[in-house]
Amino acid sequence: MCQLQDLEVFVQVVKNGSFAAAAAKLQLNPSGVSRRISNLEESIGVRLLNRTTRSLSLTEVGSRYFHRCTSILADIEEANSEAKQHSEEPQGALVVSCSTYFAHQHAIALLPDLLERYPRLRLKLMLTDDVVDIVNEGIDVAIRVGEIADSSLISRRLIANRRIVCAAPRYIERHGAPSTPDDLAHHNCLKLNARKTTLNQWRFKDSLGIREIGVRGNFEVNSGEALYEAILAGLGIGRVTAPLANKDIQSGRLIHLLQEYEDDRDLSIYAVFPSNRYLLPKLRVFVDFLVESFSQE
Repeated sequence: MCQLQDLEVFVQVVKNGSFAAAAAKLQLNPSGVSRRISNLEESIGVRLLNRTTRSLSLTEVGSRYFHRCTSILADIEEANSEAKQHSEEPQGALVVSCSTYFAHQHAIALLPDLLERYPRLRLKLMLTDDVVDIVNEGIDVAIRVGEIADSSLISRRLIANRRIVCAAPRYIERHGAPSTPDDLAHHNCLKLNARKTTLNQWRFKDSLGIREIGVRGNFEVNSGEALYEAILAGLGIGRVTAPLANKDIQSGRLIHLLQEYEDDRDLSIYAVFPSNRYLLPKLRVFVDFLVESFSQE
């Protein structure tokens, strides 16, 4: 029968790509790692890894087994953490996913107060503009825009929000301002190139109802922060999150365009997390802190 440590060794071998790297990570002898993998395969009666002198890859069965082992080990870690924290103050590592621009403009400024209030909490901030798979990637909580379709996730609203179109004065001086959404066809529109994002859907409301406008331009990037900087630099017209752009609109660094055509659907910013993590004190206090902080803003 396989042991729990065998599963841990298997997962580390896959994550690190070799027996030697996994051994270094686990502070074990490489031959001991190889022996544990062989014992694991013998105990369950299937080959999990294809091995050559130069490469290591998962078999089809091994791939499915890896995902199950990852989930099992995460559940065990969560159960241990929950039991340990039951009568203690919030502590331990909390993995948080959010966009780079949201982190720089909002989240990071809040962290000193959060960690001063909960000194035994450790944050692992993962910055990406992609929509991550929270469960399979081991994310405790993600900051996302818009309503969440996945019924297995819990969400708490942080900030009222809408998407707006804007450009820098420098761009408007050179190319003029669009009067209607259809005019965007004649402008350089900047796009976010991120996995599974809905932020490139430029929706507008006019006499014809709600409709999407296809836009084109000579620049796209996989970072919301870089996209915003490109708009500020006068490269083109962009569609951004209103709370993040308000200060620059008020200061005159950006010009708010096509206001009368804005789609008024709810695209609020939410904290999203798996339902089975809600009882963890470290997650609960973090989300409560965000809700409290943004309500004051």
